[in-house]
Amino acid sequence: MRRFIAYVGTALVVLIAGCGGSADPSADPTASPTVNPLAALEAQFVAKRGVKVSEIQETHVDGELFNNGNRDGVVQFSGIGVDGYDITMKTELMDAPIRTLAIGSSSYQSGGTIADVLPDGKKWRKSESEPGKRTPFFTPMLILEPATLKAVLATMAKQSGGVYEGTITLGALHAVSPSFQAEDLTDTREAALVMSWRMSVGLDGLPTRLVTSYSDPEYTLGPLEKKSDIRFSSWGTPVELASPPEKETST
Repeated sequence: MRRFIAYVGTALVVLIAGCGGSADPSADPTASPTVNPLAALEAQFVAKRGVKVSEIQETHVDGELFNNGNRDGVVQFSGIGVDGYDITMKTELMDAPIRTLAIGSSSYQSGGTIADVLPDGKKWRKSESEPGKRTPFFTPMLILEPATLKAVLATMAKQSGGVYEGTITLGALHAVSPSFQAEDLTDTREAALVMSWRMSVGLDGLPTRLVTSYSDPEYTLGPLEKKSDIRFSSWGTPVELASPPEKETST
């Protein structure tokens, strides 16, 4: 789980606003309690279709703001789930944005500190990246995974119209989330940390906003708090990601 605890190397961590955010105007407060967000999500799994996303994040260490920033882009679906994504991220600790393009069995990154280490004439750094084991977001809660959304909804403690709220431990989230399982939970103490979540859905049952936060009072550098606020829009938008030209890539 290093990418959620440390900010090292190419500084690929991004931060976003927290659970105390304002009400989501895209969530219908009269949404029927019989709406099925899981069925609505699975109906979106059509090849070359997707959803636009925008995430804002914040990290606090020992009561002080450590870093914040944002990620914006699009997620592409296949017939069974997340197929890839094209995300640009920028944080206060980064001199310039970094773009990540995940497609097939590879991920490509360009810009920012990536550009500083590429050979002359190359624009992208290529690395192996297994579909289903990656995420476009900073928060470890990838509700675009059916197993994750199902588990999260099972922890719902409150519902008001189209707004659902609850809590889940990182260990329980890790147990069901393929993308989160690509990261290691360092110990049982970390697995016991509790994440608060609030999800807003539209009349069609599709998420319009997801706000998450969790704290680690025993983090080595001081009490840690991480927050994320994701907006989802344009569900079903056409998306057809393509790998960069091979002549522009370096491994």
